[in-house]
Amino acid sequence: TMTEEITVRVIQCAPELGNVQHNVQLAEQAIKDAEADSVDLIVLPELFLSGYHIGHVDAEEVINSTADAIDRLTAAASKTTVVFGTPIESDGARYNAAVVLDEGELAGTYYKTHLYGNEESVFDEGSVLPVFQTSAGTLGIQICYDVEFPEVARQLTLAGADILVTPLANMRPFQHDQGVYGMARALENIRPHVICNRIGVERDVDFFGASAIYDERGRTVVSAGENTMVELTGTVKLAADGADTLQYIDDRRPALYE
Repeated sequence: TMTEEITVRVIQCAPELGNVQHNVQLAEQAIKDAEADSVDLIVLPELFLSGYHIGHVDAEEVINSTADAIDRLTAAASKTTVVFGTPIESDGARYNAAVVLDEGELAGTYYKTHLYGNEESVFDEGSVLPVFQTSAGTLGIQICYDVEFPEVARQLTLAGADILVTPLANMRPFQHDQGVYGMARALENIRPHVICNRIGVERDVDFFGASAIYDERGRTVVSAGENTMVELTGTVKLAADGADTLQYIDDRRPALYE
């Protein structure tokens, strides 16, 4: 049942590297609380179930235990839509993935298409940009570094996304970049944009948070500070219009961009 306006909650937290059990419990509680508050869409960070640096722990063991964790979260999310990051193994390849749950079902999985730095030594690149139809609207999902390529959000928008969702594990010194991309991807596509970054230090990398929900004009609906564990809740419009004079999607000239 698609409504004009949805309530989104971003869970800015610090997953523990390799501790899937701890991380899944944190998510289960967040989902339970969000459902009690009638939240429509819950977003958790990139590689949330495993922690970021899985190349430095027993990746095989971690990935095996995420399968059970995904089942647990699917059961927990009986009334809401949830997006969270996890490593996934499929057909012998290993992906940095975002899983979409919707009302007790697995709605789909997105595999990160633009790998950053050392991620290439651990993960394979995804090669498709799907959108996911859920009870919270049609979601276009990108993961962290993907957001720095405007083509990704544009493709998702052209494919029918009502809302852009970006889980991240973004580290200092990229606070400024994250804010710019968060706003710009929303404004240029006339779509709300939800960005969920993690916090905490892992293997000397300092993840800063600063998660936010932006409206279809790139204006901040609600934003989180840095280094703080926080649940951020805001509402966005799904059938959003740009300013009358800003119809970027209609006014595009694709033949020029080939």
